[in-house]
Amino acid sequence: MAWFRISKVNILDESKIAPILDEIRESVSAISSDFIEMARAEDGSLTVIARYPDKASMEAATATATNAFKRFFEEGASDPSSLDIWTGEVTHTF
Repeated sequence: MAWFRISKVNILDESKIAPILDEIRESVSAISSDFIEMARAEDGSLTVIARYPDKASMEAATATATNAFKRFFEEGASDPSSLDIWTGEVTHTF
């Protein structure tokens, strides 16, 4: 069954996000996710929604996801104290 990892963080400097994404694109593309979407909310937060075909794939992607957020934090793009991560198994699809 599919699994989701949903991560939310407050953006400190949006101009730093795109260059970081360009640099990590290859490593993120290599993980076995069904999709990864990023959405910026009106309150200035960034939500990353990643769907994986199974829990093992999600767990295998953890190091890559951690490294991506580390880059955001180290380069001042987002606030590390605001990171909130939720994971869960898909129970129904409409």
